[in-house]
This record gives sequence, structure tokens and C-alpha cells, in this order.
Amino acid sequence: MSEPDEADRPLFLVVSIKPRLDRLDEAEAQLQSMRHNTLNEPGCVFMHLTQPQDDPDSWVMLEMFRSRAAWDDHMLQPYNTEGNRILEDLLREPSDLRLLDEK
Repeated sequence: MSEPDEADRPLFLVVSIKPRLDRLDEAEAQLQSMRHNTLNEPGCVFMHLTQPQDDPDSWVMLEMFRSRAAWDDHMLQPYNTEGNRILEDLLREPSDLRLLDEK
């Protein structure tokens, strides 16, 4: 059996997020709102906002989309584009986004 085309393979993401310590509640509310909307997208398999046990001042969003195309579509959704604009003021620095393929 051949390997699936890159556009048809699942896409995993690990997003490291550093919220401003003086705006934690606002940042979490914004991320949870974006997460709630994303979970309704047909291309989203899962999305979890997590907190590393060894770094309580940072968060990690773990995501899986059915394909790169599904993630590209996700990135164009108004609640995502507007949400990311709002997050700019709620974070200490831009989020670090890692895209991963399944082995």
C-alpha cells in the first residue's frame, strides 16, 4: 500500500503558549473559546489545552487535524483569525507552533 499524499495525511500540532501572568484568565477564556469553535470543525480530530507540570507559567495546545488542508481551512476561520489577533495582547511572546507528521 502506498503512503498517503501529504495533503491527505493527518497533521499534528504542538503549540507552546506563554500567557501574560497578569492576564491569565483572559488568555485562557480566549483560547477555550477558540478551542470550542475548532472542535466543531469537521477537520479537527482533537484539540487540548494543557499545562506542563514542570512549567506552570506556560501552556501547550495539542492538536490533530485530518489533513493539512483541514488545518489550512481552520486557520482562515474568523474566530481563529480574530482570536489570534486578540491573543497578541494576552501573551508574553508569540506562540511557538510545531507541525508534525505521523511516523
